[in-house]
Amino acid sequence: MPEVGPETVEPPDDGPTELPPSRHDIQTKLRKSHKKERKHKHRWRRRLIYALSSLVLIAALGAGGLYLYVNYRYDQIKKIHSKHLVTQAAAPSAPFNILLVGSDTRAFVQNAVQQNAYGSAAAQAGQRSDVTMVARFDPAAKTVTVLSIPRDLWVEVPGTVSGVSGMNRINSAYNDGPDLLIQTIEQVLGISINHFVAVDFPGFQGMVDALGGITMDFPTEVKDQYSGLHITAPGCQVVNGATALELVRARHLYYMQNGYWQYDGQSDFSRIQRQDAFFRAVLDKLAAVGLSPLTINAFIGAAVGNLTIDDTLSKGDLFDLATEFRGLPSSHFVTETLPTIGYVTDGGADVLQLAQPYAQNMITAFNAIGAPAPRSAAPPPRRHATTTTTAPTEAHRLVNVTVLNASTVNGLAHLVAAAVAYQGFHIAEIGDATTPLASGTSEILYGPSGREAALTLASVLTGPVNLVADPNLQGQDVSLLVASAALRVTPVASGSSASTTTVPTVPATTTTTTIPPNVYTNDQTEPWNPYPCTPGTTQASPTRASTPKKPKQQR
Repeated sequence: MPEVGPETVEPPDDGPTELPPSRHDIQTKLRKSHKKERKHKHRWRRRLIYALSSLVLIAALGAGGLYLYVNYRYDQIKKIHSKHLVTQAAAPSAPFNILLVGSDTRAFVQNAVQQNAYGSAAAQAGQRSDVTMVARFDPAAKTVTVLSIPRDLWVEVPGTVSGVSGMNRINSAYNDGPDLLIQTIEQVLGISINHFVAVDFPGFQGMVDALGGITMDFPTEVKDQYSGLHITAPGCQVVNGATALELVRARHLYYMQNGYWQYDGQSDFSRIQRQDAFFRAVLDKLAAVGLSPLTINAFIGAAVGNLTIDDTLSKGDLFDLATEFRGLPSSHFVTETLPTIGYVTDGGADVLQLAQPYAQNMITAFNAIGAPAPRSAAPPPRRHATTTTTAPTEAHRLVNVTVLNASTVNGLAHLVAAAVAYQGFHIAEIGDATTPLASGTSEILYGPSGREAALTLASVLTGPVNLVADPNLQGQDVSLLVASAALRVTPVASGSSASTTTVPTVPATTTTTTIPPNVYTNDQTEPWNPYPCTPGTTQASPTRASTPKKPKQQR
């Protein structure tokens, strides 16, 4: 047998034997652990830094993008040059006038839908100022006063333009562009124009739609087959762009009364009232809702392609205009219509003529809004500083008068202010009183040293009026609160202490606030016309004093 040696037992194969970690390995592991902890601990700081950096970058890009956007949109607006524009005063608080025109051009008509809505360019050649308004902006008082000029006003259009110059309707002066219309308004009416803005039909409609429409209350069903307007249900309702355009264009309106269609014979006058109501509804809409960037973009996009401005109206001017008059309350928006009378031309055309001196009175008051008080290098010495007599002792030009309407007669403050201005007084402001004077007695408010100024103003007034002390007034500043149309303005008697004041020559009977019935002042709201409203609330129609109805105009 073979010899068997001692048994050899081999250890199990458990793989390579793990050596204990060296000092280097331990330090490396600790460094990695600390680094990881520090990284986790300060991760929020890095994220914050990244976020802030991103915001700064976005802001920088946004500012640059906004600048590019404004330039892009501004460049899309059509500009015109007019040599007849008057340079706007450099003072930021100085008032300025903008001619606002709604053009009836059909040059944009390119398809059957537009032709059906607006008419063809061939049938409606050229262009006319379908809407002509001069807006006076007073930055100091934050007011906008709009003077509407009837399209059928018969005036002497200057120049040598064939078929336009000479005696013609004022809207024809726009046929070849705004330059001749600007010249006509300045020369015939005596109103300076600093800037010009025009919008055509599609732009008007698009801007209203961009606002989501406006809300207006229609007292009754109305229609106009020429403009396409047809409101089938009365009440407060949203008016979209197409309907708004039909409304402001309507000149042949019919309204429902007692189950029958009645014709509104006021033509352009009634339409001007609807346009005024439209603008107030737009102001109410802007004040009621915040405009999102998308809405602003849509509004601007609708406007720029259908807007024309003068080439002196810069981006900065437009920005300042939007900033200064943003959120304009309806009470700071005053509307007036130039007083006119009916006239038939030798050719048998029914037109309108300026009703003098009432038209000039209104223009004078309009031009005085926001204008600085006249200053005298050597004012005459005041006499009887403590007098209690009724004799006037102040020169008219030194008395600053704020005229406030404290009645229910629309436009009365402007008419009184115009007459007061013609007596040489300085009109500081025209507006509405906080509350009406129910007694029907007008008031002159004066400060501690202003009684003589109040007496001087009272000397040219007839009708019920009281003098009331007001400690809030200073110097020769007085406030005239007109309570009713019974208050009249008449020249002072010859030989009185104020008669030496230089006053424009006006017949004595023309400064009264009582206007003949054949003069159209458009100060009575027609009961069938709409007015701004708020959905879901009970609306009260505007209150107006009752005046004789104007004769129908068949034009």
